[in-house]
Amino acid sequence: MPSSRSFRSWVTSKKGCSTHFMYNFLQRISLSILLGAGLISCSPEGASSVEELDVVYTNHDPGFDFTKKNTFALPDKVVSISSENPGSGDEPNYLPPQLANPILATLRSNMRAMGYTEVDESAGPDLILLPSALQTTEVYYYYDWWYWSWYYPGYGTGWGWYYPGYYPPTVTAVKTGSIFVQMTSPKDISSSNQIPVTWIAIVNGLLEGEESQAANRIDRTLDQAFSQSPYLQK
Repeated sequence: MPSSRSFRSWVTSKKGCSTHFMYNFLQRISLSILLGAGLISCSPEGASSVEELDVVYTNHDPGFDFTKKNTFALPDKVVSISSENPGSGDEPNYLPPQLANPILATLRSNMRAMGYTEVDESAGPDLILLPSALQTTEVYYYYDWWYWSWYYPGYGTGWGWYYPGYYPPTVTAVKTGSIFVQMTSPKDISSSNQIPVTWIAIVNGLLEGEESQAANRIDRTLDQAFSQSPYLQK
């Protein structure tokens, strides 16, 4: 299992190369993930399609006991992160259903396979998964609370995220079309009104390429995010 200051990325190639990489964080919270197309290649001629360079990053709070959590909730939309903040009180933009639905369905099926029961957000779930899609190359992963405050009724100014026990990357070189998933634990709010993010997954550039191939790539790569996170199993 990776340490709290390491990350695992996964590269798959239709040319027959499948490799896991483990690196140490170089700094506490300033490490950039450089996962652009062409960075890693498994064949002398390089990748011939974007799906050959799909890369999955996951990290988690090593002190969090997932086995004590039983229920989860998902929104019915996937937030689209752009370089412009939504207005105060406004909801953000969303991915179109043909892209959002496969993401939500794959997250749902994997959580159920891990032993969790889905409930409505109003029922007080133990865990909430918040998927989003990067539509710009100019956004840091530490995006502001307003992206999800609409999904937490009653939570407003002064609330935010925190990453207990591990340091997520500062994303400065992740491509447009990348998918982000934050797993939060809303019942474990800190005294400073911070909601802990217990697990994160990033799939680099997943929504690039042919839209007709996106559903298969979403299913395969998000499955991998859960496969390389066995600590989520109840």
